[in-house]
Amino acid sequence: MRPPPTVTGLACATLLVAALAGCGSDTQLPQAPSTSPFSTGAVSITQRGNAAAVIDTSSATFKLDDAGTLVAHLSVRSTAATTVTLIIRGSIYDPQHRLVGDVTGGQVDVAPGSTAPVQLTGPAPVGTIASAVFELTAPPSPT
Repeated sequence: MRPPPTVTGLACATLLVAALAGCGSDTQLPQAPSTSPFSTGAVSITQRGNAAAVIDTSSATFKLDDAGTLVAHLSVRSTAATTVTLIIRGSIYDPQHRLVGDVTGGQVDVAPGSTAPVQLTGPAPVGTIASAVFELTAPPSPT
């Protein structure tokens, strides 16, 4: 007859079972790329939309933040007679004019005649940003 298992024997058996449970599949999960193959050169900026504001095209910059999100900065000058809220959507194109990304954002309470900085964000594009079309809209003011 065998002697009853000891506490040490049970602990060793538990460790062995746990170690074997970890020896499952060797499936490799894809990892997020450490950097995006994103670049910019001289970017052509076009403005569309019905908002009473003008983009300073020389102010537009594009970069990736630490999370890999595309961040676009630009300045807009209000040409409205009253304070406005601006909604901005940007479509990002490569040199062959293929859509490679988009950014969105806006600015609240832009005073008449003032210039306001705007930050837009979106997913990182893959490739070179050659042009961007920004659509500026202003929602109607409550009456």
